[in-house]
Amino acid sequence: MTTGDVYTAMQAWLTRTKPAETDRDGPLNYRWFGHVRAVLEAESAYLVLMRIETDPAWRGQGQASAVLEWLKGLCDQHGVTLLGQANVDDHTGLGQSALLQWYAHHGFQIDDSHQGEPLVWYPKRPGAPD
Repeated sequence: MTTGDVYTAMQAWLTRTKPAETDRDGPLNYRWFGHVRAVLEAESAYLVLMRIETDPAWRGQGQASAVLEWLKGLCDQHGVTLLGQANVDDHTGLGQSALLQWYAHHGFQIDDSHQGEPLVWYPKRPGAPD
């Protein structure tokens, strides 16, 4: 996949979402998409989904899955690769194994070939063989 139009894809994300309060979030720029809070950043060649979490009162209803599918559609529309950082920050959401299974269920490739937390790629890591 080519680098596509990262800028336009990011603008669509910013238009569709609302800023979250940042008092406890540190340097991450969380935004609300319905009842899902996420951090999406633009790199030169792809979008990076740094965090995605559902409001605890709305968990288990497919809200984060719907946002992830929306992001995949956005990336497909603009020819952009989506990189996910499969980080587990606390014990209130999915554990590492369940999080990786969730991404795989949504068509992401799991990349645990480096040190640190695994990365997940949609549709695939740039430069990876078909």
